Amino acid sequence: MNKVDMNAFVSQNLFDKFPQRIECIEQWEYKGKKHLFIGTTEGHVLVYDVIEKENQHGNIQVSVIIRDTKLISKKPITQMSIFDDYNKLLVLTDGDLKVYDLIQFDVTTGITLMKAKGCSTYAVSYQPGSLSLVAAVKKKLVLYGWDGSDFYELKEFNMPDIAKHIDYRGNFIIVCFKKVYNIINTQDGSVINVDADKLTFTTFLQENEFLMVKGNMSFFINTAGNPVRRHSITWQDAPSSMSIYQPFAISIEPRLVEVQILPDPNDPKTISQSLFLPACKSISAKRDIYVSSATSIWRLQPLPILDLVDQMVTKQEYETAINLLQTSKDIIPGIKERLIKIKTSAAYHLFSKEQFQAAMGYFISAQVDPLKIISLYPGLLPAHLQDKLSTPFNIRDIENNPRALPELEHYLVEFRKNKIEYSSPPELLNSGYTLQELVDTTLLKVYIKHKASLIPHFFHLKNHCHIEESERVLLEEKKLTELILFYKSKDLHRKALTLLAKSSNISPNDTISYLSQLGEKHIGIILEHSKWVLQKCPEDALKIFTVDRKDPLSPDDVIPHLKQCAPSLLRPYLEHIINDPISPNKNPEYHNQLVFEYLGSILELIKQSPNSAIVREPGLIPAGKESGELGELRTKIIQFLENSKYYLPEKMLSRFPSNDLYEERAILLSKIGRHEQALAIYAHKLKNFVMAEEYCDRHYNKDSEESRDVYLSLLNVYLKPTDANTSPLLDPALKLLNKHYRSINTPKALSLLPLNTPIDQLYPFFESVIRDNTKTKRDNQIVKNLFKSENFKIKDELSQLKTGVIKITEDLTCPICNKIFLGTQAFVARPDGTALHYHHKNDKQHQSWFE
Repeated sequence: MNKVDMNAFVSQNLFDKFPQRIECIEQWEYKGKKHLFIGTTEGHVLVYDVIEKENQHGNIQVSVIIRDTKLISKKPITQMSIFDDYNKLLVLTDGDLKVYDLIQFDVTTGITLMKAKGCSTYAVSYQPGSLSLVAAVKKKLVLYGWDGSDFYELKEFNMPDIAKHIDYRGNFIIVCFKKVYNIINTQDGSVINVDADKLTFTTFLQENEFLMVKGNMSFFINTAGNPVRRHSITWQDAPSSMSIYQPFAISIEPRLVEVQILPDPNDPKTISQSLFLPACKSISAKRDIYVSSATSIWRLQPLPILDLVDQMVTKQEYETAINLLQTSKDIIPGIKERLIKIKTSAAYHLFSKEQFQAAMGYFISAQVDPLKIISLYPGLLPAHLQDKLSTPFNIRDIENNPRALPELEHYLVEFRKNKIEYSSPPELLNSGYTLQELVDTTLLKVYIKHKASLIPHFFHLKNHCHIEESERVLLEEKKLTELILFYKSKDLHRKALTLLAKSSNISPNDTISYLSQLGEKHIGIILEHSKWVLQKCPEDALKIFTVDRKDPLSPDDVIPHLKQCAPSLLRPYLEHIINDPISPNKNPEYHNQLVFEYLGSILELIKQSPNSAIVREPGLIPAGKESGELGELRTKIIQFLENSKYYLPEKMLSRFPSNDLYEERAILLSKIGRHEQALAIYAHKLKNFVMAEEYCDRHYNKDSEESRDVYLSLLNVYLKPTDANTSPLLDPALKLLNKHYRSINTPKALSLLPLNTPIDQLYPFFESVIRDNTKTKRDNQIVKNLFKSENFKIKDELSQLKTGVIKITEDLTCPICNKIFLGTQAFVARPDGTALHYHHKNDKQHQSWFE
């Protein structure tokens, strides 16, 4: 491990030949005045006032004046502790723990902790607002709490042996024996036993971490008994005592006092100072630091923290310098600027040693201008910027260094993520680059060299890559797919699509996919670059116009384009926009156009059929039952004509042939209410009486003047054909009469029948009509009689109610209020013979009585 010398403290001798033998020392500050307490072998506690003066060089000079001497015991003062918050002194002497009030320091008023008699050593856990004490008494520990004025007993713990040393912090007590130590949890009483041969003592570093001292080594251990750092602290000699004075550990050793900066877990250097103060045995480190031998006392005065920081910077111990500044409790003017300067120096130093990860961490923390960092990779800069920027050092071929590039990538990504505002460096003035453009373009170059797989993801994010420079490097590296994505990210769609069209290794599907992602605002580009794919693979290219978009294409733009470039796609496109399940297009013009597309295709197929005369014979093959595409198209057009509400049938009729496509023509006629003409087609052209009857079933409505005589219209079509060469259809007419006699006006139907119609053929019709009329008459008579009976019953009930009498007597009471009726009070008579006070009628809660 590297060892670095420092000069952090100066010592000042306060006593050289003390008149008594010193056992321990402690300090107390009260009302801004400082005092030094000295416990001696002779049992005295001597109190000195500490006087501090600043000399002409700004250094503190300390002197002491005797204030008081107290004889506490005839035995040595083994340990002392002062609790400044409570102005209390705790003394261990001759196995007794005694508590004294420092405001009225009287040896006769000391309180002895009786349970702690025979105490060999003690430890306190003393933090602001919290004080507790543990005393080692033979083979047990006695735990005390503090109530603000006195200690009180909490609990006891039995020990396997006599404690050699104890330390206490928070909820944990560390008890050292000869070859083991115990970690006791004061909350639940649990004990962890850890073997540790040649153990000297332990001292807490922080709440859950302590130093275990063995010989001249100190190990970092947590309260679970496990090492927490891979390294240890090595001292020049075996410490006999130690104190933590952040960020230092101060070790009392036989020949000297050694001070070390507590090592950083990630940078375990030994940075130490040796103060040759021989035979020291005791230390008190609170606001000030005092050390003592048996006859001498020294004050250790820390040098200004900035002096130590400058020492570390001079020795290139930047990490330590940064930690000293960040952990210092002193108010340091300009600390932020100083930290940035040190971190920047640390970053360049580490970078020069090719410790790229650590260097970038400092660059990010110090918010170093990105241009200065990028300039450390000169090969990644645009050519005209390389000459403008100088670097403190050069690392050969760093642009291809597999360890350097990932760290530059990490830095640039962090810069983009944190969106830190930097003023544009003067070197970029008139360079054609903004700082953001330089950062993103450099990141692209890093990805090309280091992580090409991330380029697509990078271009899917918002980026500020310089267009010309990015285009150049992508072409140089033959990254055509990535270049297309770059063009797309910059809305350079024409460039991207032109490159797609020229790339022999890219299929039309890539162009189709690209165009499918553009919206209405790019309709000109879509129409321009869809032409070649419409010609090469029209069916696949249709997706360009039918895919779901946030900004859908207008059919007014698409339809003329398809008519010109791919007429065969017009019908499926119209089907798509009209049959869209979410937002169907209801424009009559598009519906008309789809009908004309169907009609044109059907007529073309009929024209191409060599046996069209046979196929088209009406009634021989029902519409839609033809083989092949003709049957499919006729099925589609019939379904569309029946279901669509938006085409204009009156515009259709003239386009449909009068000698073919009878089913379609009949639907159009029905849409404009020309039922007789539609029925004539079914009856005389198709000779399909079932379809004619189904037509009537669909359109009959007895409440509509236009549709109530639809069966009569069919009867008229059967019996009085318009074509003189067509014979009347008497049999279908009679069957219609017999089946639908209820829906046909009988007198009008009889007037249509030929005079020579045999009467026996009309018998079923007359029988049905007469029977139906008779039944209707009887039903009406029954209903009439029921109403009469109900009327008589109601009249009888009314008559009885009118003759009812309610006698108001002196003892008659209202069932609502249970009060009698006075002669002048109004009342309400109920049908059941009870009487109610009238004034209750307006009470909502009594409304049920009046219903």
